[in-house]
Amino acid sequence: MFKFIMHKSFFIVLSILLLAACNNPLKEDKVEPEMKMYQPSEMALLMRQMYEFNKLTKAQIINRETLSAFPEEFVKIHNAIMTDPDERDSEFDSLAVQFVKFQKATYTTKSDSTAYYFNQSVNSCIACHQTRCTGPIPKIKKLIIN
Repeated sequence: MFKFIMHKSFFIVLSILLLAACNNPLKEDKVEPEMKMYQPSEMALLMRQMYEFNKLTKAQIINRETLSAFPEEFVKIHNAIMTDPDERDSEFDSLAVQFVKFQKATYTTKSDSTAYYFNQSVNSCIACHQTRCTGPIPKIKKLIIN
């Protein structure tokens, strides 16, 4: 009789487990949100271009080489689309004007003033980045000619 009760209990437990398994569908694989590649803004790309160009310009100034022409695409700083459009304010605009003015002076001045105007343009970048997006400041400071 004990065997019969054990046998019957076993089948009851097994039946309950099977029913529970049938009523709980397998969890579907979670669908991860689609990964999106970081797309730098037009301004971020322009600033990277400015940095690379100014690295070359710094070397040319130090080596007393003839500078290439002022890169007119730098003027796009006034209307390039920013990562955060709210950061374009009067302070940004005035520092952008200073940057372009000093950059142009770097390429048009007498050679004894080239480093001065170049450093002024770099300092205008640093001044702007002190109020927003401070991350690149150490990298920008490397452009200064001692």
